[in-house]
Order: sequence, then structure tokens, then C-alpha cells
Amino acid sequence: MGSVLDRERSWFNRILAGVGGNLVLFGAGSLGQSSLGCLMRDGIRPLALSDNNSALWGTEIAGIPVLSPADAAAIHGGRAAFFVTIWGLSHRYAETHDRLTAAGCKHVYPASPIRWKYAAELLPFFLQDLPHKVYQEAGQVLAAFRLWADEPSREEYAAQIRYRALGDFYGLSAPGLEPSYFLDSLYALGAAEVFVDCGAYDGDTIREVLRRTGECFSRIVAIEPDPGNFEAIERYIASLPAEVAARISAYPYAVSSARGQVRFSASGDVTAAISEGGDIVIDSMPLDQLSPDLSPTFIKMDIEGAEAEALEGARQLISKHRPILAICLYHRQSDLWRIPLLIHSICPGYRYYLRTHETDGWQTVGYAVPPERLKDPLPQLI
Repeated sequence: MGSVLDRERSWFNRILAGVGGNLVLFGAGSLGQSSLGCLMRDGIRPLALSDNNSALWGTEIAGIPVLSPADAAAIHGGRAAFFVTIWGLSHRYAETHDRLTAAGCKHVYPASPIRWKYAAELLPFFLQDLPHKVYQEAGQVLAAFRLWADEPSREEYAAQIRYRALGDFYGLSAPGLEPSYFLDSLYALGAAEVFVDCGAYDGDTIREVLRRTGECFSRIVAIEPDPGNFEAIERYIASLPAEVAARISAYPYAVSSARGQVRFSASGDVTAAISEGGDIVIDSMPLDQLSPDLSPTFIKMDIEGAEAEALEGARQLISKHRPILAICLYHRQSDLWRIPLLIHSICPGYRYYLRTHETDGWQTVGYAVPPERLKDPLPQLI
């Protein structure tokens, strides 16, 4: 553990010492600017920022010039450390690393060393957190590895653990071709489907269920706590044929482990989440208490870090009905291993699959599938 803590604290400083203190931040968006603020507060002044957005070229941010990637590489590529301060949908670190290297940048790194140095300001952030926390839970990390049912899942899990432990984005795979929540290679939706959509956003997943089933389903339950998004869902349901709309119910709750009230940040986007600093107060509800006649065959959860609590509140439904579970595992560092282990403790016998549907860990989803729902069941491994 001592060596892990030392790497957290000193990796950035060692990199900087190796290049004479010269650095460039590649990415002038929110992460680049927050990183710049931390560095300059410490008296560390980057030579430049660089960005793919041509509208920023030739401008300055906090007195630091913003260069095109070509100019940054030509001027500073041989002597500066380039830290890629981009982490967002559709951006893949490995591709940016390779482009910068091909352009002549000799020292290219992810933002991890900066995040670790300034953890108080920059962490935790979704799946990113300090690596020593992975090692503290090594037993659970290994136990979860044994749950995955196929080689692609085990390979992806190992790559994501390596990222969390070493800050190594490079080994993360490209997104899979199958869409989130609907793995045609593993299972199919049926006419008897009772689909529970936790974190229903504006109804985008409902639309996909209707498309895939040809509107032949038993029931859809949509749960969305953000008021603006919930209104969009209600409008969408109202626009459907009456016979279809009658089989869809919507609830404005935060799914949790207990009934009560919680503060909620109602942003209407991916940052909408239960938060102590939230701007509104909403009702929380465990799935076990949502509806006395609910018999789910499929539960999807994309609820911004509240997945574990929501699963705790669905223990009875999961144990009794054994629905397919499609659960996002990228909102917290430890969700990758804690949530599969939690599901296994609730209902042994599932087959577990891990898929990533976006770049660099975004939209990583764990699937727990009853063997009888699989198209090609595998032998019991657990």
C-alpha cells in the first residue's frame, strides 16, 4: 500500500521533474481549466493549452495561450509533458495519445497524475478516484472477477481495474457495437416483458423498448426524479396510442433503499442526482414498495451513483422474480465490483456480463441475466 500511496502523491512531480518543469494541457474544457487553476495556484504555469476546437486557437485562458494541436506539438512536443485533460463522451484517450505521439510529442500522459495530486478538488468524479481505494478492497475486486461469465467480460473488467489502480486509460477497449441495455447476442425482449426503467430520463429507453417489442409488451414502469425530465416523459406517454399508453406508468421518485425524502440536483442532464447540495427535495422510494402488483422481468438502472442503494431497496422483487438486471457501473469507482457482488448476495444463480457502450469507461453496464433468459446458456460457473 505504501508504494501505491507514493505513486498517488509523487507521479505528477516525477513526470514534471523529468521534463524540466515543462508541461502542456491538451484539452481546454472544464477539466483542462480546473486543472489549470489547481496548477497555477501552486505556482506551476503550463507553457500552453491545446485543444481540437479551432475557435480557441490563438486565444488565452488565464494568460496561457491556446494552441492548435499541430502548433503545440511542433513548438513543445520534444520538451514538454502533454497531459490529456479530456474525459467525455466520444473522446478516447488511446486515440489522442497516438495522434500526439505521431505528431512528435514524446511525453504524453492521461490526466490521472493531475487528478491524484489535486484530489481534494478533482476527485472523486464518476468512476475516477484515488487508486489506493482499489487496493483496500482487493478481496472484493478478486471475488467479483470470478462472477463474470465470458471472456470479453473478464477482459473488460481487468482493463477497468487496471485503469482504476494505475490511471492507465490506454488499455480500455473501444465501445461495443450493441446498444446499452439491449444485448441481442445474449437475450431478447418478449411480449410478456415488464420493464422497469430507473432513471428514465426523457423516455429514451422506453422508446427503444417499444421499437424492439413492436409495442408488444406487458407493462413499462418509468421512474424519473428530475421534474423537467418527468414532464417530458408524461408528454411522451400522452402522445402514444391509448392502448399503449395504458400499459406505461410513470413515477417522479428517486429510487433508493428506503422511503423518505432526499435533496436532488435537478439539472436535467447527466449531473442530475441525489446530492446534499441539491436545489430541490423529492420523495425517495424503494422498488419493493412501489406497487403491490409489480412483477418485473427486466430492471434497468442509470441513476447517477444511487444504484447500490436502489438494489438494496429491490431485494424482494429481485429474489422473487429474478428479472434481467442492467445496471450502470461507472458512477462510482467501486461500483464495478461492489454491485455485482451485491446482486449475487441477493439472488445467486445469475450469469454476469460486463459491457462498455461508450469510450474510456463511460456507460459501462453490468448485466445479470437468469440462465433461462439467455439465448445460449453457459455452464454454471459460480
